[in-house]
Amino acid sequence: MQTNNDLAKRLNFKQIPVLPPGVSILFKTLTDDSIGFIELAGIIEKFPSIAARLIAVANSSWSSPVTPITSLEMACSRLGFNVVRSTSIALAVAAPFDSNRCPGFNAKYFWTTSLLAADATSWLSVSCKSIQTELPTVRTAGLLHNLGLLLLADQLAEEVNLAIKLTEESEDLNLSDALLYILGFDHYDAGLLLGQAWSFPEPLVEAMAGQAVEENREPPAGEIASIIGLAVSMIQSLQYSRRPWSIPQDQLERLQIQPADATKVFEQLSEQLTHIQEMADTLFR
Repeated sequence: MQTNNDLAKRLNFKQIPVLPPGVSILFKTLTDDSIGFIELAGIIEKFPSIAARLIAVANSSWSSPVTPITSLEMACSRLGFNVVRSTSIALAVAAPFDSNRCPGFNAKYFWTTSLLAADATSWLSVSCKSIQTELPTVRTAGLLHNLGLLLLADQLAEEVNLAIKLTEESEDLNLSDALLYILGFDHYDAGLLLGQAWSFPEPLVEAMAGQAVEENREPPAGEIASIIGLAVSMIQSLQYSRRPWSIPQDQLERLQIQPADATKVFEQLSEQLTHIQEMADTLFR
C-alpha cells in the first residue's frame, strides 16, 4: 500500500491519462465472440485513427492483399477477428501516452511482446482445464499485462530511460529490479495503479499488476496471471536467451496444462515471432 501511495504522489494521480471517450464500448464489442464483421466495423469506425491504422495494416506488405482494401469491413475480414481485437485495443490504450519522451523505450519491441503475450496466453488457456474466464478476456489480459511501463515511460521518462540503460549494461538485471532500484516501485506497481484508475475488470488489473511475471510478488497469482507468467517465460526465451524453452513442470501441473500442449504453444510463438514483429512495426512505427 505504501508503494502505491508513493507511486501515486510521483505520478500525480489526478493527471493519470484517461482513456478516449467510447473506449469502454469498444472493449465490450471486442470481447464479444458473437459479433460479425459488419457490426464490428460499425463500432471501430467511430474511432477514425484506429480505423485508418487497421486499413493501413490490411494494405501493407505484412498482409499482402491481392486487391486493395478500401473499407474497414474489408480490413476486418482480411485481418481476422483476433488481429483486429488485439490491434484495436492496443491502439486505444496507447493513445493517451507519449512514449517518445523516453529515448530508450522501444515501441516496436514493447508491442511485439504484448501481441505475442496475447496469443500465447489465449492458446495456453485453451489447454488449461480449470480456467473459467472467457477467452477474449484472457487474451486482453495477456495483451495489457505490461501496460504500466507505458505510463512510466510517459510520466517518468528520465528515470525509465536510466533503468533501461542499466538493463542493457547488465544481462543479469531485469527491468523490474532496475526500476525498483531507481524509483522504489516498478511498472507492475504502475500497472496496478493504472488498472484501478481506469476501472478495469479484476482479471485485467491482476494481469497488469504482474503477480506471476515476477515470482516474488504478492499476493499469490490467480490463474490468468499464472498463465501470463508462463507465456512471458516463453517470449523471453525467444527474444532474449535464444535457447530452447525449459518446460516448468510445476507450473504446468498447477494449471493442469499438458507439457505437449505447452510445447506446441512455444512452437507456434516461434513461427509467429517475425510475423508479429512486422505487424508491430507497421502499427507503431
